Amino acid sequence: MDLTAIATQLEKHENKWVAIDESQEKIVGVGNDAFEATTDAERQGYQDTILFKVPSFDSALIPLA
Repeated sequence: MDLTAIATQLEKHENKWVAIDESQEKIVGVGNDAFEATTDAERQGYQDTILFKVPSFDSALIPLA
């Protein structure tokens, strides 16, 4: 899956959990936690989704080597 295809959608959901339909490459559920995002997607008829936590855009990740 190409995350750049949904990058503009992700901007709207900072610090939220999103459920993504991989075949359509779109966000199909949103919530404050993984359960809410899954429930939102299932209400819309999507059973098989990928969960992703959208990070804060004000922070940076510096991995330790």
